[in-house]
Amino acid sequence: MPESTVSGRGPGAARMLVGRVGGVAGSLVAGQVLLGLTYVVAARAITPEALGIVATCFAISVVSATVFDLGLMSYLVRESAGGRLDVAAARAVHRSKRRVLLPLALVSTGAGVMIAPDLATGLVLGAVAPLVWEAQSANALLRAQERFAQAATAQLLGRLGGLVVVVVLLLVGVTELALPIGLASSFAIEAVVDRLFLGRPPAGRAPWSELARAQWWSVSFGLAALASIGQQLDTPFVALGGGPAAAGIYAGAGRLLGPLLFLSSALALVGLPWLARAGDNETDLRVEERRIGRVTAGICLAPLVAALVGPPLIPLILGAQYEASGGTFAVLAIGAAVSTVNQGLALVLQNRGHQGVVARAVAIGLALGLVSTYGLAVVGGPVWAAAGFVVSQLWIVVHLGVRAHVVRRHPPTRDPAGKARR
Repeated sequence: MPESTVSGRGPGAARMLVGRVGGVAGSLVAGQVLLGLTYVVAARAITPEALGIVATCFAISVVSATVFDLGLMSYLVRESAGGRLDVAAARAVHRSKRRVLLPLALVSTGAGVMIAPDLATGLVLGAVAPLVWEAQSANALLRAQERFAQAATAQLLGRLGGLVVVVVLLLVGVTELALPIGLASSFAIEAVVDRLFLGRPPAGRAPWSELARAQWWSVSFGLAALASIGQQLDTPFVALGGGPAAAGIYAGAGRLLGPLLFLSSALALVGLPWLARAGDNETDLRVEERRIGRVTAGICLAPLVAALVGPPLIPLILGAQYEASGGTFAVLAIGAAVSTVNQGLALVLQNRGHQGVVARAVAIGLALGLVSTYGLAVVGGPVWAAAGFVVSQLWIVVHLGVRAHVVRRHPPTRDPAGKARR
């Protein structure tokens, strides 16, 4: 089949896609390395039990932010990249959404206060959820304009700032609050830098009716995102099944796994607008989907190599009290390889208007994984619990793989909002 020429793409398009994914992946991995270092520095100064509590609260905050967004920013990115929505209009919708940010802050703060060992820690961790949403939404608006370098720069500055805050606080003796304040600072800095890059927002906000319409069409994106990000609830489930110490060991391995998972996240950030610009021409679209598939296969190698070299290295990095994190990391890395395949399949289906299929597959996989994580944590601690992640990803890859095969054999048409129809 000849190379696609849509949007001016010729023989160099594959190199362009790889370059974009590689650039975004490099910045995201660097950001996750900095976040991992933040956890490593803090973990060496606190007990696994304390780390488990912070990681549990952080996971709840991130999931709360995803529930609040409900796929709105992903929908706006797709519509802007596809030329169906002006960027100024997307920013106006985003400003309308911000007017209802208070409930998110109240929910996350309440959860933080109930779980954290003291009021100060709970309040700081509760502030993470609105800061995460602010940072991620501003970052999405930059990506909608394909300003990937600026989006990456903002994230890197945020992660670096959070690491510096943790180091400084530990040096002055603020041990227990160092990690919570560092995490909150990281997303606050990222949000501020994103705003500076975006410039002045358009005058006024979108009316409530326009926000409601955009939110209606974004629900399927939101369910898929929630199901995906909901994997972060694995740490709270390990805490329920194995206790705070097991959760701390699990979280230590999980945070070091972050750079591998963000390789596939980079593919998602670049791949969705890339496929959206290919249009609805089936011949052109299949060319671009094959490119996405080849990049996905290459990314899978990284977590598989990490599964081999991780076990002896993790205890050296985190300390002797985290020895069990090595085996936990290896199992999670295998799951990360399968998760990368899932990301490529999800991009194909979402771009073709089947985001609801992705949402259902990931939601069911997440539920299976979390139940497995809890049960295995009770039986065998954090190493066994990590197998729950593998279970969830295997279910998703089978579900999405079969559906993608069917959809590509019988391509659907679309309505103007991008929803698939026969």
